[in-house]
Amino acid sequence: MKTRLTLFALAATLLTGCAHGPMDDGPEVAPPAAWSLAGGDVTPDWAGLLDPTLAELQDRALKANRDIAQASLRWQQARLLQEQSELRWMPSAGLNLSASRPLESEGGSRNIDVGGGVLVPVTTSTGWRRSYGASVGLNYELDLWDRLAQGQAAQRARTEAARTDIDTARLSIRSQVADAYWSLAALRALRPLIEAQLAITRETLELTRIRVREGKLLPIEVDKIAVTVQQAENRLADNAADSLLQRQRLALMLAEPLPGPAPDAVLPDAEPPRWRLADPADVLARRPDVQRARLNVDAALATLRVREAERYPQLSFSGSLGGGGAHVRDWLANPAISLGANLAIPLIDWQRLALQRDGARSDLELAALALRDTLHKAQADIESQHIETQRLAQQLAANASRLREATETERLAALRYEVGAVARADWLQLRSAQLDAQQARIQLRLRQWQVQAQLFKALGGA
Repeated sequence: MKTRLTLFALAATLLTGCAHGPMDDGPEVAPPAAWSLAGGDVTPDWAGLLDPTLAELQDRALKANRDIAQASLRWQQARLLQEQSELRWMPSAGLNLSASRPLESEGGSRNIDVGGGVLVPVTTSTGWRRSYGASVGLNYELDLWDRLAQGQAAQRARTEAARTDIDTARLSIRSQVADAYWSLAALRALRPLIEAQLAITRETLELTRIRVREGKLLPIEVDKIAVTVQQAENRLADNAADSLLQRQRLALMLAEPLPGPAPDAVLPDAEPPRWRLADPADVLARRPDVQRARLNVDAALATLRVREAERYPQLSFSGSLGGGGAHVRDWLANPAISLGANLAIPLIDWQRLALQRDGARSDLELAALALRDTLHKAQADIESQHIETQRLAQQLAANASRLREATETERLAALRYEVGAVARADWLQLRSAQLDAQQARIQLRLRQWQVQAQLFKALGGA
């Protein structure tokens, strides 16, 4: 017995010295060195984008949204799995209780002389004999080659990856609420302009009919103005329908009944702030999708190390203490103690283990490619939003020039109409052009703030 224990101890010592087995290094993915476009001078922050009504809607959405709640539950499930994996570090214990009795009672037989030399066999019984026993055992596996530690690291990475889904959902909900709110504000600002333009086109249609009857215009001009009236009516109907759709979007994000809230939304009249972008490495590291991709690489790398360690010997120890007997006093009188060590060397199953290792290596390569792809797409997303911001700024500048000219032309035409220098139809046409420029300005301003919200989301938040 001493010789066996000595051999097991020697094997454990040798294997422990090699506990840091072969490890594969994870892939390195370098972020871009700098942005291709220059930024502004303001740190990205929602505070510069929100009015009190929008801030209140975002807070309600963050508390009530079902997507965020589902992501939180998935994170809790991942945490439970992580806690289960941590239990593998603890020794496992077991308790066994047993009781037995024979199927036949114990007894004996003897012959009794009944006289005259006649012997009669007589059987005697001693009754049932019962036996009870109990034992407790303890098992512990030595973490050779960091197999258990790497398994725990893989589960920890999966848990953190599940947590990033919460951040992704929160960023998405905040951006979508802002988009729906500003869309409602723009639709609200556009409605009186569309109604005014519809009234102008209807009046222009009546004036055109009069001029056609007078022979001053061809009949085809009536058809042209009628098409303009129909277009204005369609825009008014689209405005009402789009308002209901945006309210439904808010209702879904707020988990409220349809048709949804109707806030007094106001579209900011000023341009959004020009944000200063930090180093690409810092910006990309804040994005939840990049964090998840990196954690997936960590989990795949840890899993590969687990599969590699499974190809090497595993050492575990066990011990048990037991006792038994017909009476309780016999349990302590005859205790049974056993100690054991088990060294498992995978000699026969090596092909399956090698295939599992190769599969884990393929998973790591896929995760690394996904990380590179996520980084490149994230960079392109930020650059695209930045480019769109600059383009909208240029379009707004051009629209401002057009609006000034249309306003001045309409003012002069109104003065000339008052003195009878121009016809009313001509003045109404210039007034309609001014309304077109005003509507284009609102739509460009809306698009500008929508892009700003998307840029904040692309930057991973503040």
